[in-house]
Formats: sequence, structure tokens, C-alpha cells
Amino acid sequence: MSATRWFVTGGGGQLATEFERRLAGDVFIAREAALDIRDARGVATAVRGFAPDVVLHTAAYTDVDGAETDEETAFAVNALGTRNVIEAVRGTKTHVVYFSTDYVFDGKKDSPYVEHDEPDPLNAYGRTKLAGERETLAWMRGTVVRTAWLISPTGRNFVTTILSEAKRRAKTGAREPLRVVDDQVGSPTYAGHLAEAVQQAFWHGLDPGIVHMAGSGECTWCDLAREVVELAGLDVAVAPITTSEAGRAAARPAYSALRSERDLPSLPHWLEGVRAVMDELLAELP
Repeated sequence: MSATRWFVTGGGGQLATEFERRLAGDVFIAREAALDIRDARGVATAVRGFAPDVVLHTAAYTDVDGAETDEETAFAVNALGTRNVIEAVRGTKTHVVYFSTDYVFDGKKDSPYVEHDEPDPLNAYGRTKLAGERETLAWMRGTVVRTAWLISPTGRNFVTTILSEAKRRAKTGAREPLRVVDDQVGSPTYAGHLAEAVQQAFWHGLDPGIVHMAGSGECTWCDLAREVVELAGLDVAVAPITTSEAGRAAARPAYSALRSERDLPSLPHWLEGVRAVMDELLAELP
């Protein structure tokens, strides 16, 4: 795949950054500040001008709670923006990979969700991402990659937020614990592992359709927070709370771990992912 021409939307985000680090061949990273995915003409000009073999469509509206009060914007980015990408490649042989979420499911299962399970999102974010899936699947060379609980050393995500809060408490001597939800279960996924798995899937031949790619195993947000604090070597307590106590605007599935039924490489365990993220974050500390 060294001669592949890759076009990556959402440049500067967690997943796009990991693709940028790893991709070989001709690569165009479309920074979010330079390319508004909602601008159909701009998307068409950029994509057709580069003539990619593959579009890795990572750009998304990801503010789960914000989408509850601004579903129109979330839909414009996640659904209509995806339609713009599909329209830009129409008439070509370009493969489009759209990255979706475990939040398209309602969380009523007690075993990992697989590709044939029927989506039923609980919140606006999930609805708009599901709409983006449908736009992608309407393209004959469209693949939906569902992932979950994305973490990386880049930007603001659960791991970087917990580490920042734990360091603040340790520095000030504050004794109040970090209060973290312990009744939602999912599959934390290191963006670097996901980027590597997507490339491997292309080498093996990634077919159109839906595929689940998430960290192996499962845990709660509280489990993940405790692992972050322990790896950082900080004397900060982590206290479990319920989803109700957290008081978030958007409903979340109680259980949304993912597993794949397709014959593709599996991702490493979520513990390996969080350790990889923490190794890089801690190496950057003064």
C-alpha cells in the first residue's frame, strides 16, 4: 500500500494525528481549520484536486452533551458533511472510511455489540453519527469503522482530562477524590492502535460495509481513571459515582463494548492502549 494516496479529514484531531504519524505514500491531511466539512464546494475541490485512493473521514462533531442542545450542527457535520465527502468521490474508485461510535447502540445488551446488531441510539450525537453511517454505506466503496472511547496523547480526551485533574489535586494537596462514573461499560481504544489496525485491514483487503474496531476487553470509566492515576504515580483517590449522579445532558448506553465478527486483525487490550498513551504523556512532563 506504499503507493496509496490517502486523504484524511479532521486533521489535528486524535485519530487524524495518529494516521499522520503512520501513513506512507502520498498523504493529504485536511486540517479542520482549513477545510469545513460542511462546505460541499470546498470539500469537492480539495478531494478531487488530490484524487485520493482512500479517504479516511475522521472529521466529526464529538461533543456528546453539546449535541443535545445543538443537534442541527451535529447533523450538519456528522451526516451532511459525510454526504459531502461521498459526493466528492462520486464517479471515482475512491474508498471512503467513515469512523463511527459505540453510541449508536442503546446499551441494553450484556455482551459485546457486533456488526449485525441493530443500532438504536439514545442521544443526538448517536443519531447524527448513525445518519453519517447511512450516507457512507450508500457508497459502493464505503466502509464504516465503529470504535469506542477513543484515547490518545493528543488534545482533550478522557485520559488527558483525568491526568490533568489528578495532577492538579496532587499539586495543591486537595483531598477531594476524582468522582468518575462506574456504571457505564465500554471498550477504551488507543487511537494509535486503531490507525494501525485500519492500515492492516487495507493490506488484507478492507471490504465495504460495517466493521467494529475497538480495544479488546472492557471496563468502566472509573476503572480507566484508576489506571491513569496509578500509572501516573499520583496519590489521588478515585470515587465511583452513578450516571445519574454525573448529571450529564445526554443519555449514555450502560453497556457498549464492541467486538467484531469479521476476519480482521483485533486491537490490543485496552490496558495496553492506556499504557501507551500514558508513556507518551509522562515522557513529555518537565
